[in-house]
Formats: sequence, structure tokens, C-alpha cells
Amino acid sequence: MQSRTLLQAAVLAVIVAGLAWLVVNAATNWADWVVFGAIVLTTIGAARAVYTRRYPTKRRTFVHHSEPPRQ
Repeated sequence: MQSRTLLQAAVLAVIVAGLAWLVVNAATNWADWVVFGAIVLTTIGAARAVYTRRYPTKRRTFVHHSEPPRQ
């Protein structure tokens, strides 16, 4: 399983490096860099917005009941 993760990380690194190379070669002035920065920040914001946490951020105790709640 870990070798699969390493392979995915390597493929992602190659893709990011290729895209970075394309951006550096295609950008002609500062406006291109502003647009590129806006695209990158929007992508990071969207990824953060859809990320669901599996664990609470504060230390809380979890209580599991096998019986229905009292009325």
C-alpha cells in the first residue's frame, strides 16, 4: 500500500512540475502572474472547503451508548 502512495506522490510531483514549467514559459507580464495566483488560491480554498475532518479539533470525550436515549 505504501508503494502505491509513493507512486501517486511521484506522479503528482511530475504533473505539478510540468504545469509549473508551462506557466513560467507562458507568463509574459505581471498580469499573467496575478491571474495564475488567483487560480492557485481559488483551488486551495476549494480544497480546504470540501475537506471534512474525521476527528474533533478540541479534546472531547466520546460517549457511545448502546441503548436508546432516556425520555
